[in-house]
Amino acid sequence: DKDRLLVQTVRDACSADPHCKLIVFVLYKREAPHVEQVLRRAGHGQVAALHGDKPQHERTAALDAFRNSRSGGILVATDVAARGLDIPAVNLVINYTFPLTVEDYVHRIGRTGRGGARGTAITFFTAAEKPLAGALQNVLRAAGQPVPEALKAFGCTTKRKVHK
Repeated sequence: DKDRLLVQTVRDACSADPHCKLIVFVLYKREAPHVEQVLRRAGHGQVAALHGDKPQHERTAALDAFRNSRSGGILVATDVAARGLDIPAVNLVINYTFPLTVEDYVHRIGRTGRGGARGTAITFFTAAEKPLAGALQNVLRAAGQPVPEALKAFGCTTKRKVHK
């Protein structure tokens, strides 16, 4: 269902703005080629990938092409693109796979709506990420964002680090 939902979400976003620029975050570098192919097969030609299995020159080229594109585009990336990179005018961030920590989630969604611009972040959250549901709800509440009922259904307990 994630592949179908991803294609539909991208189609909806890009039909409203033909110059849309979006980042699809995945957790593992082995997911990136799969997601890249799903998007290409769906007719999204300007898809680049940024992950640790690519040589540095390919990562740099993919990032430069995405960053400098005036006609939009899609960057499929691991958390290597979540921090420290200046990527202007990103309209949408899609978390195809939820990160390992809520802090990484905050860094990922911070890629959109930068410099006073508006942006949107959409997260696919599954039962596999259930242990992070409470922490995600806390982040959403702290940011003044609504907590979806489907997320509340996972419960709201948070795991606290305990030092022994």
